[in-house]
Amino acid sequence: MRIVTGDEMRKLDERAIRELELPSLVLMENAGTASVRRILEQFGSLAQAKVHVLVGAGNNGGDGLVVARHLLNRGVRVRAVMLAAESKLSPDCRHNLEIFRKLDGDVEWLTEQSLPKLRFALGMSQLIIDAMLGTGAEGGLRGLYAKVRDVVNEVHTPVVALDVPTGVQASTGAVEGSAVRAQCTVTFGFVKQGLLLYPGAEYVGELFVEDIGIPHALARHIERYVMDRETMEKLLPKRPGWGHKGTFGHGLVVAGSREMAGSAYLTARAMLRSGAGLVTLAVPESIAGWYPPGELLVVPIPETEQGTFGEVSLQKLRGLLERKQVLVLGPGMSRGEDVTVVVKTLLERWQGPVVLDADAINCLQRQESWLETIPLEQRSQWVLTPHPGEMARLTGTDIPTINHQRPQVVRESQRKLGSVILLKGAPTVTAGAGRVVFNSSGNPGMGSAGMGDVLTGVIGSLLAQGMTPMDAAVVGAYAHGLAADQAAGVLGERGLVANDVLERLPYVLA
Repeated sequence: MRIVTGDEMRKLDERAIRELELPSLVLMENAGTASVRRILEQFGSLAQAKVHVLVGAGNNGGDGLVVARHLLNRGVRVRAVMLAAESKLSPDCRHNLEIFRKLDGDVEWLTEQSLPKLRFALGMSQLIIDAMLGTGAEGGLRGLYAKVRDVVNEVHTPVVALDVPTGVQASTGAVEGSAVRAQCTVTFGFVKQGLLLYPGAEYVGELFVEDIGIPHALARHIERYVMDRETMEKLLPKRPGWGHKGTFGHGLVVAGSREMAGSAYLTARAMLRSGAGLVTLAVPESIAGWYPPGELLVVPIPETEQGTFGEVSLQKLRGLLERKQVLVLGPGMSRGEDVTVVVKTLLERWQGPVVLDADAINCLQRQESWLETIPLEQRSQWVLTPHPGEMARLTGTDIPTINHQRPQVVRESQRKLGSVILLKGAPTVTAGAGRVVFNSSGNPGMGSAGMGDVLTGVIGSLLAQGMTPMDAAVVGAYAHGLAADQAAGVLGERGLVANDVLERLPYVLA
């Protein structure tokens, strides 16, 4: 499912109207009727219910008037509340207002003096339709629009937003002050990027995407997508009936230190739970005996006095690289020059797929000189999984910039490094192979220690099974989030831990 900015959506509308001669009123009618279908699915017939449609001056208001007309036709007591003078309405909005009035539709022209009356009416209503501002709106709400937003949020009546909630910037998700808080949003044609990015995503509620007749071929130049379950299931490699442990890949995890032993275990276990045939876990020798006996092949590695990997570790680590399909580096390794030497040496020597997480990513800071010695062909097989702090260190910027410009930062970093970049967070955004993909699974319960270590293992496992770096990253992120959603459905979000997610992985990847 493609993602567009507000400007891209406007251009797609214009091309459909100009080049394909699709009448704008037809697109508006399609948007309105699709919205009504979704509204009735969510709220029942609404027969004799009171519904208020808040109508702005532009074509978003026209969509709302189509909704109002079709609800009126179904016996709903619907009122269109107009926020702009008739002379200010767009032609298509005015056209649909005329149709609504010819059907004796109830129309109210709102003023600041009538706001108290509106507050009472909305409080008594069963549903509010937000058709005030669409994808063309920029900046914060002012005047009557800002006051109506406040009234809508204060009365607590369910809200359905058309295309975008009023006050949410369609491209960036920026919100100045506040926005209409919707129970659900019906967006048209393609997903608007601002509906997925915070803070805007906080106001969207449940998101529905409706086809209104704009041909998808017009958007084929746009390479931003949402990852969903259907796509995950298509991309997952099939497991042949004759398969054995060698068929499904052997991964090497180089991770852990005396101070952070748990990360390595979570990553290696997640690899097995995600379908890898064999997993060798290489850890500093002082912690190798801490892990319970089981399916993992735990190998003790000579360590520094501080209990980390160092030059003393390299000979044994080099020997472990043979006959492996993927190398996973970083979780719990700790920082320091000794660790950097190990990461540098392994990356220069290993020719296959790599997952770089946590401290391995930190080792890449300010290392342009030796990164240039590793060919692009080799780096293109890497997947980096930074959180915003690691991304800030990697790019030399700050965390607020990272979070406010997630798609741009990820894409720019991917082009510079030549590797797949997966920026963790809400939402997780991945860039690689000419695409930018937003993850749609996951929940706030994932904000606890060890979740990133599990994700690293999932991606490493999928690489071991033969997936491309980009596909392994986006499928891994979605499966990881879906496992967390399933776990939270049983346990709740509060108190969710990484092991809960790890144990759900076989179910979502079945």
